[in-house]
Amino acid sequence: MESVTPVRKSQRKRQRTKYSLDAFEGLEILSDDSQILDAGQKDDEDEDEEFAFNEAFQEAETPEPDDLSVGEGSEGGEGSSIRSLDDDESLDGSIGGSSAEFPGSRKRDGHYTRAPMDYQGPAIDPTSFKVQGNHDHAHTRGVPESSKFASKWDIYRYMLGTGTEDLASFILARDKWSDEPTLPKKEMNKHGSGGFGYSFSHTERKREMEATNGWDWYNTKHGGKRFAARQSTRTILPEEGANYMPKPNRLESNVLMGPNGRQKMHKMQAGGTLSISEIWNQENAHDRSSISSTKTRKGRREGWMLNVGATVKCLGWAPNQPEDTQYLAISTSLMANAKGTQTQTAPQEPNIAPAYAPSPPTPACIQIWAFRASTAPGREGWMDLSRTPELRYVICTEWGPVKHFSWCPVPRNLRIRGNHGMVDLGLLGGIWGDGKVRVLDVQCPGIWGAPTVYCHYAQACFESIPPETICTSIHWLSSFNIGAGCANGFVALWNISEVPPPEPNPIASNVVSPAQRHPYPRPWFYQLVHTTYILVLTTAYPSHPHFLITSSMDGYLRLTDLRAPDVDYVFSVRSRIGADSIVWCDPMQCVLASEENNFVKAFPLRRFFTSIGVARLASPVSSLASGTVHPMLLAGSSDGSVVAVNPIRRILNSKIPHYQQIWFHHDWTRKGEGCSRISEGFKVESPSLTKTTDGDGKSREGGVQATIYEEPARITQVAWNPNLNYGGWAAAGMGSGLIRIEDLAQ
Repeated sequence: MESVTPVRKSQRKRQRTKYSLDAFEGLEILSDDSQILDAGQKDDEDEDEEFAFNEAFQEAETPEPDDLSVGEGSEGGEGSSIRSLDDDESLDGSIGGSSAEFPGSRKRDGHYTRAPMDYQGPAIDPTSFKVQGNHDHAHTRGVPESSKFASKWDIYRYMLGTGTEDLASFILARDKWSDEPTLPKKEMNKHGSGGFGYSFSHTERKREMEATNGWDWYNTKHGGKRFAARQSTRTILPEEGANYMPKPNRLESNVLMGPNGRQKMHKMQAGGTLSISEIWNQENAHDRSSISSTKTRKGRREGWMLNVGATVKCLGWAPNQPEDTQYLAISTSLMANAKGTQTQTAPQEPNIAPAYAPSPPTPACIQIWAFRASTAPGREGWMDLSRTPELRYVICTEWGPVKHFSWCPVPRNLRIRGNHGMVDLGLLGGIWGDGKVRVLDVQCPGIWGAPTVYCHYAQACFESIPPETICTSIHWLSSFNIGAGCANGFVALWNISEVPPPEPNPIASNVVSPAQRHPYPRPWFYQLVHTTYILVLTTAYPSHPHFLITSSMDGYLRLTDLRAPDVDYVFSVRSRIGADSIVWCDPMQCVLASEENNFVKAFPLRRFFTSIGVARLASPVSSLASGTVHPMLLAGSSDGSVVAVNPIRRILNSKIPHYQQIWFHHDWTRKGEGCSRISEGFKVESPSLTKTTDGDGKSREGGVQATIYEEPARITQVAWNPNLNYGGWAAAGMGSGLIRIEDLAQ
């Protein structure tokens, strides 16, 4: 029997650890100012209590003094005295009146609470460290790991912050939407739960200020006239406009859909529509008035199917449309081959990869479809099934295929222009095949039953491109700030309100103006944020528009604060597959992104270095959409499924049941002339969000099984309607050219 050596514990008395909020404590570069730093030092025992955690947390998490040092030779080891700053001290050690003063705070329950913009985490003090060569720095996140805390208060505090506004907006969102398993509800109950509403951090006062003062540059400073002077458009005939429309391989598509067990084959012409309600309610197919007058939708579907004839590339509902007509912008590939996929055009420079080189100036278009909402009493916000959707307006361009576009989401009081019934849809930013960023000022006819208007855009209101690269993704920061990610890893931000008007041609041919030497507006921000191709760019608008979130082919997500982009940034855990879909969920204050193993994960704003799984699909995630007036998430996948989930339940508490539900499933077969099948009526399920292949059907004899799906079967784009009364309207585009639009609100 082996002898057991007794463990002898040291009986020496250890000095009580002190903490400091000074991030520069112990730095050699501050040794000359030691007399200033020591001027305000306090030795009272009560000072430790002000910056200590609660009793239980301190006993569990306070490390030994020997463990506080970072590497050997650290000055924060045993015997070191780390002081804390006074309320009136600044980071440089001066007291009061300094321009570098620490943000004001007030003590509450042993902690310091700050305004949401100034808060830098709870009262956790970084340990001192030694600079090696004045270049190799050691850093601290400032907050402990959340897995070490079990109480809800600790979870909220270290994920959301201790500020009143931070906690209040999240708690109000929890009380309003946490009871909804997967889909939103149109009306709130007697307890105030459910229904549509803007994020609680985006208050009515902020929205009103953005809708008025935020557009002064356009309304009162000749911005609209300047835009009108730079934009060049002309109306063309339908015969000429047909050259810009997608060229379908087949004039009609076969679609098998209907209730389970009673599905029937339907023929859809290219550019045609199909009523989902008629398919599900054959007895009411010839009496649409009875459908529109019925308030309940139990066992029924309210929506439409569109056939645009080519792969759907981008979808977007026009914001700031409170009236009963809603507009959906659609971009597609120009042509489809025999398999139903996009036909790629060879780049001008064959030695450069197509993703890094501009494409030739081929024709393309953005289609704008109009959908009518019901005006019957008691059915406000529901779809009007008696009015067939119309192709209202077509934006025709010759700048290459439309890669990505985004409507300006800032609130705005839009009006009907002129006497011709033209409806102002707002500013549309986009990236075309030539790699340039453009902004269009879009107005379309507002008369139902009128023929489709084809408008050719020869010159945009705003146009720019960084040198020696192309733009890949676009997003709005405000009504006049727009950003784009680039193929070289840079991010460019422009102020479109400061674009000068076009200059006339010089009289003398040898005179070259600065605008001619640099024809494109220079961005006010152009900085390297990734080492390679940027896939997606978004912002934390509306609550934190200065936070920029980017995803790159290097596998990282990066959160950058534009107020100090050189120092205030953080990377996520690296993924083997770059996230090509990221969205910002303002009620939850987190980023939702696709990840490897078919996961959708949430990255909280204050804990971006960690992630929380909120959904898991059966195949790779291809598109994400988060609601503007509710926190529900739609996730499209490569196998043709669209999954709806409420992420607030998972983020709130991982111990409560978490649910997700398939909206519909799209299958496509190449047999014959090709056929699509729409399956729906799926039950709510509770997924497993653990990273393991056991029990999910993918583990086979020690290997992992992967499935390759037909390209036309995948879900390419999903989108929620951002307007308040129509927030339950969802759209999903497919690789086969079909688009499903349905009111999912219960």
